[in-house]
Amino acid sequence: MNFWLREVAGWVLVVIGLWIFLMCFQFLSATHIFEAWPAALVGIIVFRGGIHLLKVAVAARVCTQASSPSPSASRGRGTG
Repeated sequence: MNFWLREVAGWVLVVIGLWIFLMCFQFLSATHIFEAWPAALVGIIVFRGGIHLLKVAVAARVCTQASSPSPSASRGRGTG
């Protein structure tokens, strides 16, 4: 169940990163170039962190599903 927390945190970080990029766009629209580049750097780091958390959450979910035995996999064995 831990992967759900990671997935929610990943989506939150992705949304925050997109919000920071919107803020950068507003800075650049108002020709505030020196204020935009630090925010863009922070936005890239936050966005990539969110994407990484989403990848980890999906991998954790796949691993938990792969470790549990499925009934269909045990039925097909033993006939040789």
